[in-house]
Amino acid sequence: MDAGMIAFFVAMGFALIVHGGLWYLIVKKKRYELISGFALRPKEEQELLMENGYVEATGKLLFYSWWLLFIAVLAYIFRLPYVFEIGLAVFLVFLLGGTIYIQRYEVKRKRKKYIWLTSGIAVAVIALIVVLGYYGFRENEVVVQPGKLIVMGEYGEEWSTRDIEEVQLLKELPEVVFKANGFAAYGRLKGEFVLEKPYGRGKLFIVKSSSPYLYVKRRDGAYIMLNRRTPEETKELFQALQQQIDDERSSQ
Repeated sequence: MDAGMIAFFVAMGFALIVHGGLWYLIVKKKRYELISGFALRPKEEQELLMENGYVEATGKLLFYSWWLLFIAVLAYIFRLPYVFEIGLAVFLVFLLGGTIYIQRYEVKRKRKKYIWLTSGIAVAVIALIVVLGYYGFRENEVVVQPGKLIVMGEYGEEWSTRDIEEVQLLKELPEVVFKANGFAAYGRLKGEFVLEKPYGRGKLFIVKSSSPYLYVKRRDGAYIMLNRRTPEETKELFQALQQQIDDERSSQ
């Protein structure tokens, strides 16, 4: 098992244990103080919430959302394309939507306030995800200029072609050990990642389903790995960069 899969199991296992543990403690052990804000309420409000079905609805929300998360994790383990990402999206929408829905069981005089509050939080979370997704899916423009290789946009780089030691096309993407700082979803990798040896840490601008991959290594060991939407565009970029480097070396 590679380090990336181990990190995944640790992170998602922890999430499942915490989520499932909350359900067990609230529903089976009746530890209602674990429900957000419940312990701070007056005794009468706590009793009203239980009578209205708020506690029961919270338990159901935790139960069904746990199963959605569990199915998403299984999809990742069995390498089902895009199912993990879709599963996480469904889990998040269900959890946020369910949190809004159960406010109907709130104490009547606070019901409207909490519906607006939870709706606002849900909209803010979804808006943040949409913004991050937009920047993650936006393709970085790559330009080869005299003496320069420029990757524009998020996590972009500008390298002198004189510092480039190696340029090659890879048919297969090396194994990703883990994401250090970047975007990874729906087959897109953008940002800083750690790959299997001998590559180590570098920057990726990759659509995983579109081979080949252009590997550019600098003399100090830093590297960029990228591709374009079509194999032909990636090969054209490789040829342009290689030509620029060859021209510089021949003129020295």
